[in-house]
Amino acid sequence: MQLTVRTIIFGLPTGQRTTQVCLTLPTDTLTVQELIAHKVRQEVEECLAQQRSGLSGEYLSPEELLGGTAPAWSTAPGTVAAEIVRAQQAFAARAYMIVVANRRVWEADTILTLRPETRVEFIKILPLVGG
Repeated sequence: MQLTVRTIIFGLPTGQRTTQVCLTLPTDTLTVQELIAHKVRQEVEECLAQQRSGLSGEYLSPEELLGGTAPAWSTAPGTVAAEIVRAQQAFAARAYMIVVANRRVWEADTILTLRPETRVEFIKILPLVGG
């Protein structure tokens, strides 16, 4: 099954950044944890094949997203397994949220039933800078 997943990052100095990835899923029923793994695997593989300029970055820290001259999402990713673990840990820590069919999903073991038209968004909201 084909599914398009959008990533939206709010709070960047350049404004909102939206990216998307088209996933080929082996089944229409999977857990949130499995969805994260499929998404990250696809993005890392596209980066390594130079079909994508960088990761979506929803699981990166605010410092990684905001710091330095080269944004962290535009640098080479780690191994597929390391990036998947990192993304799953960030979800568990509430560093970003996942919204499926306009409903926020809270737990990694939640079972999702997806269709090609299901709207899936990974959303990161960066804290405001300054006081």
